[in-house]
Amino acid sequence: MSGPRNLPTGGERAALVEEMFDRIAGRYELLNTVMTGGMHRLWNRRIIKAANIIPGDRVLDLACGTGSLTRDIAARVGESGSVLGVDFSREMLRGAGSRPRPNVEYRRGDATDLRFIEDEAFDAATIAYGARNIPNLDGLFAEMRRVVRPGGRVVCLEIATPENEVSKAFYGLWFDRVVPKIGARISGDAEAYTYLPKSVKEFVAADDLSGIIERNGLQDVTYRRLAGGIITLHRGVRGL
Repeated sequence: MSGPRNLPTGGERAALVEEMFDRIAGRYELLNTVMTGGMHRLWNRRIIKAANIIPGDRVLDLACGTGSLTRDIAARVGESGSVLGVDFSREMLRGAGSRPRPNVEYRRGDATDLRFIEDEAFDAATIAYGARNIPNLDGLFAEMRRVVRPGGRVVCLEIATPENEVSKAFYGLWFDRVVPKIGARISGDAEAYTYLPKSVKEFVAADDLSGIIERNGLQDVTYRRLAGGIITLHRGVRGL
């Protein structure tokens, strides 16, 4: 991707990301499968476990994309539960809607401004691979806290820069060199898959993300590293 080394911020960043995800929506899930070796399904299960999602729960899935995690959550909550998937990309939501579930609804919206959702409406709220695309992380976690009930769980899974030297070497090869080539070949959009490693490198460190989550009113914030540190899974709880 040509242009400045650093990615844009604020509204310019949001517009860039929205347009980019609209372009790649048709091949998004295929590329996730290829780039993770199918591990994203395992990570979906880790999110569901961390959020302590059980049958009958009402769950909000932010930055839901084409609905991979949303559908897995829907299977977990069952007929007595429900899931609302929210994304700002129309084409991503079009892809999600092509695989309907009776207990799933999709809406277009801004994860930092969920004014169409009432306070304390959900038992849990999740976001996977989306936080690094949102410039206003305080707005994101403030809204996630607001919309879960007291005792409700908030979970964020994100790609991260690993600390282990072996994982760092693999990360450097895979995300900096292999992923852009695979992404460009399958999606036909080289720019989008050059954005991925840049966005990960510019995202806040795992400890700093914990601090942001805590200062927006969530308690018992913890995180763990998965896949050699390439993935982080943060969890917080709204106080009673």
